[in-house]
Amino acid sequence: MSDAPLLEVENLRKSFGGITAVDGISFELEAGKVTGLIGPNGAGKTTTFNLVSGFYKPDSGTIRFKGTDTQKLMRPAPVEQGVWTSASAGFLGLIGAATGRVTYGVSAEALAGGAVAGAAVGVGLYVGQNAINNRRGTYKHSRPFRLARRGMVRTFQITRELTEMTVLENLMLAPPDQTGEGPLNAVIRRNTIAEEEEQFRDRAEEIIELLKLDHLRDEKAGNLSGGQRKLLELGRVLMLDPDLVMLDEPVAGVNPALTDQIMEAITSMRNEGYGFCIVEHEMDVIMSLSDKIIAMAEGQKMAEGPPEEVQQDEQVLESYLGG
Repeated sequence: MSDAPLLEVENLRKSFGGITAVDGISFELEAGKVTGLIGPNGAGKTTTFNLVSGFYKPDSGTIRFKGTDTQKLMRPAPVEQGVWTSASAGFLGLIGAATGRVTYGVSAEALAGGAVAGAAVGVGLYVGQNAINNRRGTYKHSRPFRLARRGMVRTFQITRELTEMTVLENLMLAPPDQTGEGPLNAVIRRNTIAEEEEQFRDRAEEIIELLKLDHLRDEKAGNLSGGQRKLLELGRVLMLDPDLVMLDEPVAGVNPALTDQIMEAITSMRNEGYGFCIVEHEMDVIMSLSDKIIAMAEGQKMAEGPPEEVQQDEQVLESYLGG
């Protein structure tokens, strides 16, 4: 296992209007370790969580995942930018050409010139729109799914399973870029698709056993309890084979028996080398699960260290634990 941290956060800042939600926080997350992020309401932990996972763009500061700036990882690929530019230009060019032909009956040479002019306008509009949006700060630069494909996967407080599909089907659908997603592959690569699906099925069966969902294997996800859905979402994360798992209140609203089940699954995954960052309000859960605790207050890091040390920190006791 490499000694380099999985994730490095340096001097991260984020404001909404005149309110500073995250104010210069820095920390690291490691492989094979569970880091708990705690703090009272309004401390900035959820905003930090959303910044790290790519759902918010920081005002300043740096987030590096496996040594690479996450803003760079989420930037649209050159081919993606080229496709949009070409599509915009070509579409306007075709509209201009068709209008000229139908309305004015112009020559082929004039139509060609119109198409070129339309293409130029299309490129100008595309570039100009991006420039305006960038200045206004309203353009969404991030592509959080790119982080997931690099190995950083998050869950949400409200689970997002496909309710009409079974537990097994939900798991098998999770891996990205499946061969069967291509219409042409369904005709020319049927054997490859069958082999791949068999591999996904085997992995899904292993995860179902790990999470103790065997008895619900063929049950529709919409029929599961809240705790069972949390387990299913954790299973879908496992199907992506991530390096870093970010869990947003994994035991919120879950009964004690299923809470223990979720904690066992997280511990088992941690022992296999997965890194975790967990936001959780249940202090008994987060303290027993975590190797390291980061306590926040008013957007800043108040304390950091092993759970037993953070629990004794005077600032933490005063502002959060009621000491």
